[in-house]
Amino acid sequence: MRIAAYAQLHRGMIMPTGVGQHLIHMIMGLQRKPGIDLRILASHDQWDDQGRGRASCPMAGMVARRLPLDRRWLELIWEHLNLPKVDRWSGEVDWVYSPTEVYIPTRRPRLAVTVHDLHAFEPNLPWSQTAEHRAFRNRWARMMKRIVAHASCILTVSEFTRDRLLDLLQVASERVAIVGNGVDPLYFEDLSETEPGARQDQPYIVVVGGLTRRKGGDRVLRVAQEVSRELPSMRVLVAGHNEPHFQAAAATVSNIVLLRYVPSRTLASILRNAVAAVLLSRYEGFGIPVLEAMASGAPVISSRAGAIPEVMGDAGLLLDADNPGEIVSAIKWLSTDASARATYRSLGKARAQRYRWERCVDRLVEALQNH
Repeated sequence: MRIAAYAQLHRGMIMPTGVGQHLIHMIMGLQRKPGIDLRILASHDQWDDQGRGRASCPMAGMVARRLPLDRRWLELIWEHLNLPKVDRWSGEVDWVYSPTEVYIPTRRPRLAVTVHDLHAFEPNLPWSQTAEHRAFRNRWARMMKRIVAHASCILTVSEFTRDRLLDLLQVASERVAIVGNGVDPLYFEDLSETEPGARQDQPYIVVVGGLTRRKGGDRVLRVAQEVSRELPSMRVLVAGHNEPHFQAAAATVSNIVLLRYVPSRTLASILRNAVAAVLLSRYEGFGIPVLEAMASGAPVISSRAGAIPEVMGDAGLLLDADNPGEIVSAIKWLSTDASARATYRSLGKARAQRYRWERCVDRLVEALQNH
């Protein structure tokens, strides 16, 4: 099978998001897959003059066919004009594949696009009716209209996102295939790297994803305040990007330590030694941080948002994220009951073993073969 994959390298640079991890692992997995003739397409600004990935990217050294414009202009023209057709750069292929939500015009090859979540179209989130979100929804509506009209196969990462795609955009179920997500093998390793703030003699919980509206930053702040009263020695370590107003609020809560960006190997070690990973998101199309925490051996306390129950199953604690007392009670239990921590450590590791990137690549190839 001949596949041309469109790589948005900026998603995999330095601090790859869950979508960035998906892109990297799926493209690299396709390159290793027997029977696949892979060609990588990339915009003019994201690869060097020899068409190779930049040194700071996990895809460094891979060779791409460079498209003629910078990414933003190229994707805008594709979306609005349905031009230029990508065939002239892809050559003779069976599929043009985008691991992210991008519309790519083609003449002959079939198009496959991965949709990671439908956050833009959700009507009942606390911010769904804000002017900012309406503008965001309008941009996504233009793009998704093209994808729904022209893609021969629409891929999703979870049952939840598949169901929302069928419900919100009325896509026929036979056009949709689930490929899922995986977890980097390093999260299963026994690592010893640590981060300032993660002292081994001081108990802590970990919040992955930073303090943002979507990740439940307000919920985390309320829990941290309750923790400071109920468990004075417990630190709350926050890894990831913080929106400015949440960062300012966190500065007034004495037990919060903002780590910002943490390299994956260090994050795995921090998670492994945590009392719990606490993930209070309001919306998740999948929830890779849940997998990473389980693979590392951290007991997981989470909201029931989006696909999280599907991903976590019974391997963690699904609680009312708007009830800080309930969250803190669970933290207190795990901090004092070694048997409970060991149970959830074992359950989480076993659950995370199901999510391997090579299986996602296998499902992708099967989906393309069947459409």
